[in-house]
Amino acid sequence: MLNRGLTIGMKGFYKLQTRNKFSGKITQSTDWFPNLLLDAGRNQMGISNFMTHCQVGTDGTAPNAGQAGLIGYHAGSSNIVSDVTGNQVTVAPYYAYRRKVWRFNPGTVAATLPEVGVGWGLSGSTLISRALILDPVLQTSTTITPLVDEFLEMLYELRYYPPTTDVVGPQVTLNGIVYNTLTRAAEVNSQYWADYIGSKIGVLGSQWMSYDGAIGTQLQNPSGLAHELQTYALTNAAYVGNSYEVIMSCPVSYASWNLAAGIRSIRIRTTAGSFQTQFTAVGAGNTIPKTASNQMMMKWKLAWAAL
Repeated sequence: MLNRGLTIGMKGFYKLQTRNKFSGKITQSTDWFPNLLLDAGRNQMGISNFMTHCQVGTDGTAPNAGQAGLIGYHAGSSNIVSDVTGNQVTVAPYYAYRRKVWRFNPGTVAATLPEVGVGWGLSGSTLISRALILDPVLQTSTTITPLVDEFLEMLYELRYYPPTTDVVGPQVTLNGIVYNTLTRAAEVNSQYWADYIGSKIGVLGSQWMSYDGAIGTQLQNPSGLAHELQTYALTNAAYVGNSYEVIMSCPVSYASWNLAAGIRSIRIRTTAGSFQTQFTAVGAGNTIPKTASNQMMMKWKLAWAAL
């Protein structure tokens, strides 16, 4: 069976600062400003890790989604001095975030810099994001110029936003029985939404569970008795360029997901969050009657989009 899954939203934000190498004090600092996620970068998210390097440049050309690198490349860094994750679930919209700080040594970027980027390479067409440094008051582009005795630090925060609405359908058929499906985000306050930001989007090879109860809220898992996969053979299909989605396959063995009351719901974990789906037989309202006499193949589609 194939569940069409949900779409997560993404936003990114930059901040730059300079730090005196002798005193350690911050000497210049921008406010946080938004980025533009690039089409090439969103493709990379389905292929490999994508948040390992930063770059700075000297060109003030406006960003557009078709770009893949800086216009006036000056320098790049893989020197990450801070890496923190977290979740914002006190008020809607909920999101998970990863915030990294890259550092350039004094003298390596002694130039006037209007453009920045983050991605998976020190140079070239390897960016998920490009932005012009923005003045928060005037909402116009500005620059930062590190002195020869200053570190330059780039802060970048990438956020994953769980979908806020449920997906109703599609129907799936198992052994001739048609089931309605209802899918929503799960446990959006958990580490699984934040810890893997920057990793290739796809399966997270543990704790794909079946339940005999209904799905929960976005902060919860499904209810009832649970049963975990006994054999893990989760795979991602080959990424299709410009699709911004991945299809994940989950073989369910004879020994897996066998519940006396049947499968009402499942919970899956991916590198881009957790999700839950509920199954209800059309007309009768029954659960899926999986036993040790049955195998099952589940395919689940996960998509991502810039907000």
